[in-house]
Amino acid sequence: MSTNESTLAENMGRAVLAAIQDFSAARATATATATGPNSVPLPSVPQRPSTHSRFVRRTKACKHYTRDVVCLPFSSASTFRIPRGDSRANLAQDGLIGKISFTSDCPVYLEEDEALEEAIQRSLLDECDGPAVNIFRSSEMLSKEEIAGLLQAHSERVITSGTRQIYISRTNVWTTALRVFKRPSFAESCDMLYVTFASDEHDAVEDAADLGGPRREFFRLLVKAIFQDSGAFEGTPNGCSPRLNILHLQNGLFRTIGRMMSTIIIQGGEPPAFLSLSVVDYIVSGDILQVHVTPDDIGDPDLRENLKKVQQATLQDDLEKAVSCCDSWRYQVLYHTVVQRQSCLDQLIDGLSHYGVLSLLRENPSLRVLLDIPGEDKGLAADFVAGILKPSYSVLGSNRRAREELMVVKFREFLQCVENKELRDTYGDRTLTKDEEAFLNTLSPGHILAFATGSSKVPAIGFHPTPKLIFIHDEDRHLPNAHTCANELHLFVNATTMADVCCSVIHHCLV
Repeated sequence: MSTNESTLAENMGRAVLAAIQDFSAARATATATATGPNSVPLPSVPQRPSTHSRFVRRTKACKHYTRDVVCLPFSSASTFRIPRGDSRANLAQDGLIGKISFTSDCPVYLEEDEALEEAIQRSLLDECDGPAVNIFRSSEMLSKEEIAGLLQAHSERVITSGTRQIYISRTNVWTTALRVFKRPSFAESCDMLYVTFASDEHDAVEDAADLGGPRREFFRLLVKAIFQDSGAFEGTPNGCSPRLNILHLQNGLFRTIGRMMSTIIIQGGEPPAFLSLSVVDYIVSGDILQVHVTPDDIGDPDLRENLKKVQQATLQDDLEKAVSCCDSWRYQVLYHTVVQRQSCLDQLIDGLSHYGVLSLLRENPSLRVLLDIPGEDKGLAADFVAGILKPSYSVLGSNRRAREELMVVKFREFLQCVENKELRDTYGDRTLTKDEEAFLNTLSPGHILAFATGSSKVPAIGFHPTPKLIFIHDEDRHLPNAHTCANELHLFVNATTMADVCCSVIHHCLV
């Protein structure tokens, strides 16, 4: 039995036990006692028939119940074969067969089997609302370093030795990228992309060689374009979900977007982690029954609020009013988030099979963080960015080393000013344009990282080579520059920059 099957079996066992306890507590005045399935393994021979009648006698309020519990391995089939012989013995050996007994005072009119079935179903429904049932979210998570190592090894296996040159317009990333990725020949190639940006202002081609920097910049812009410019997704409080569009389906747009995401992940871009949890549930499991949904997964605000009223209703009158607005609310959530968009999701899944990313996700469910929208994304902190850009110092004890260390202190102060939105204060009474003021308000440490590497976040596969701060001792140059292919930020060390490194850096960014 696999780990996933054992986990699901344990969840089922807990749900059954909880159902019995709820049933006993709701209908009994006596204390319910239960023996767990692991402590009393049952033989594989049939049990003796119950000694009491199917119906509870009206003259007898106290009743003793005994039930067998069998936790079957997970299966997507609609019917199950009752285990017999060796198969039943194996389940018993694994502690997945047991007996539950309890004593309860029941209403005299209650039919016990139906009451128990109702209690079990209600408990299972409650369990579906919790995190324990979804094995793809409760799996042991890998660390960032382990994920990076796993992706690096996979990347080395699937990417071929050639290069595929593409031309991209920065002012129209989505249209120019779509032209490339939708070509049938693109899916047949596993070469590394070689990105060249076209300069719209000068109607020419930039002369920057792509040794990694332009490609990372392109992936960063492409992630933004997928979720903001493509029109293929709609936002919900829980993340982005495919927008149902027949034309997009006919054109295979979601399949193309899946290829884009696979390429971004494997070739070292920022993870496209903007999808809602329910969408990623379906991608990772491929099974609608494994999708955990809430009203916040629905894009329609009116329907979402009505369903929330059903979920949050505490009084019977409130519940009846809410249900009158949206019958079968749980089905409504599942339908609007998954069933209605299943064709879009299936196309997206097909596209994610490019570079073997889909298989990798399903073999390692913790890799879902590559697609899940973060619970709270505040961007990269100043200290984190400073830790990524490792200083490449001169020899310890030299005159240059002392000046370089002071430059690092000033650079870190600059990052803190960026994070705390204090850069405006460094300009004093200088009058800034509206664009400059807006830039200062939106600038973040992630932008500084993007300036140095082309990526505003750490790629899931990691940075290669390691980002560095390079110090250049030159009295004639002041403004920092970056070599994104080498992941290097060059700081010039001289009398001017030592006086105020913050202003020199931000002035360069504004220019």
